[in-house]
Amino acid sequence: MKELFRRLALRPRLAWEILFASFLANLMSVASSIYVILVLNRYIGYGFDGTLYTLTTGVLIASILGTGFASVRGRLASAVSVLPDHELNEKTLTVFTRARLTALYRMPTGRHQEMLTALKTVEFAYDSNNISAILDAPFLLLFLLAIAFIHPLLAVITVLAIIATIIFTLSSMRANVPLDERQREQGIAHRNLTLSAVAGAETVRAFLGGDFLRKAWRKQMQAIQDLREVMENARDRSKTRLETVSMLLRVSIYFFGAMLAVVGEMSVGGLIGASILSAKAMQMSTSFLQSHLAGQKAEEALLQLGEFHSMPLEPVSGSAVREFSGRLELRDVGFAYSGSTGPVFESLSFTLPPGAILAVSGFNGSGKSTFCKLVAGLLEPGRGHVLADGIELRQFAPDWWRRQLLYLPQEPTFLNATIRENITLAELEPDSPATQERLNQAVRAAALRRFLDVSRQGLDMEIAEGGRTLPVGIRRRIALARALMNQGRLVVFDDPTEGLDSEGCLAVYNVLNALAKVGATIIVATVDQNILKGATYVLDMNEKPTPTFTQVREPKAEEGA
Repeated sequence: MKELFRRLALRPRLAWEILFASFLANLMSVASSIYVILVLNRYIGYGFDGTLYTLTTGVLIASILGTGFASVRGRLASAVSVLPDHELNEKTLTVFTRARLTALYRMPTGRHQEMLTALKTVEFAYDSNNISAILDAPFLLLFLLAIAFIHPLLAVITVLAIIATIIFTLSSMRANVPLDERQREQGIAHRNLTLSAVAGAETVRAFLGGDFLRKAWRKQMQAIQDLREVMENARDRSKTRLETVSMLLRVSIYFFGAMLAVVGEMSVGGLIGASILSAKAMQMSTSFLQSHLAGQKAEEALLQLGEFHSMPLEPVSGSAVREFSGRLELRDVGFAYSGSTGPVFESLSFTLPPGAILAVSGFNGSGKSTFCKLVAGLLEPGRGHVLADGIELRQFAPDWWRRQLLYLPQEPTFLNATIRENITLAELEPDSPATQERLNQAVRAAALRRFLDVSRQGLDMEIAEGGRTLPVGIRRRIALARALMNQGRLVVFDDPTEGLDSEGCLAVYNVLNALAKVGATIIVATVDQNILKGATYVLDMNEKPTPTFTQVREPKAEEGA
């Protein structure tokens, strides 16, 4: 409810308009009960057709007006959440695009998808129907007063039924809290298993993983089914209690109302009118409780989103230098992943002059990729400092720093967009002739032209599933072309020839040679001897805890890989 009041407070005039429209809509809905009472008491008693025509015309007009007010109220209520929902989506998108990778990596698998589900939960809870149901609650008093006007005893009976409904609903809500949490956890686990089965379809078939997958699947489905039965039984009990209360209300209204009508304290028309009004009051209270329950779930979802939104973000602004020379320095740098038993490396210090070529070597898992992400500014050191031209890397504006990099990750991933759009992601004017010329040069340099020429759509071919459906060599060529779109002075390539054929490897060698000749500082993680022999420095990540930094030869501007 706090979130609803917050949203209404953002637009107070709109809130008052909704309340006024709700009042008029509910006032008009009382007309049908008054119509029944008057028809039974006046028309049937006197038999004058003019009375029936007048009453019928009046109730039709009231019904039309009530429908119109309800429609206006719905449109007004839908406007309440437009801005808050937009802001919530923008905050979530900001975290997805700007959260520090170290924080994002700490998030358990499946939580990212859960955040999207939380957004839908909030949007549903504060849609026009639920807002209208909650704002109708104060006008429940209008119907209770109308029943009390007919006879106070019937109003008391209706109030008791509403109180019983509230008690049963709230008790069910409290009982379902642990069940909802278990359902959420099981849903995440099952979704992760399903995603792994799809992503690892080749593994399932090639290594006969079907039996393992079926056992795990059946075990999860059985647990989900057992929990579903428990929750359905709980819902059935709650539904039965509410239906019982509603039935007892009708019976009580007619039981006591009939007795009152016999002794002359109320008319038969009043009895039927009171029954209609009490049913409307029960329907309003039930709708309010359902909307309140949706609001409770939304509050929980907002707490989850709040934790997600509190993740540390990369800064939007920062320092920049007129021209980055390519000089890089590490001072006593250490890094460890959260939850790991020890650091990936520590006490690492060295300086790379502009135009240097550093080869990062080591076994699988020795930390080569982590080091590349660190110098690229994607990860931050746990201690120590990474400096570019003497300035702390953290002080640079991230967007500016990323434009100084030619970055090729070990496992390239892509957005679900065209090849062209993925290669030109960082371009401010992707459709300009200059950008298209650089795009063509990058495609040729990455030896990607042959693949594009045999593809029906060429550069406009859509990449799906983050590129997992593409051959490894093609993914690396696209990633190489994407890296070459930047014109910075620092090159960070992580295993650039892994998974490439001879043509692809030759393209990488040519690119590295060309970059070395123009004086770019090159950092390349590799075990490729053709690249290693061109290095001026080697960083051996196998040495723990402090990798060994060695100058293997004097740098020469004309030499490359």
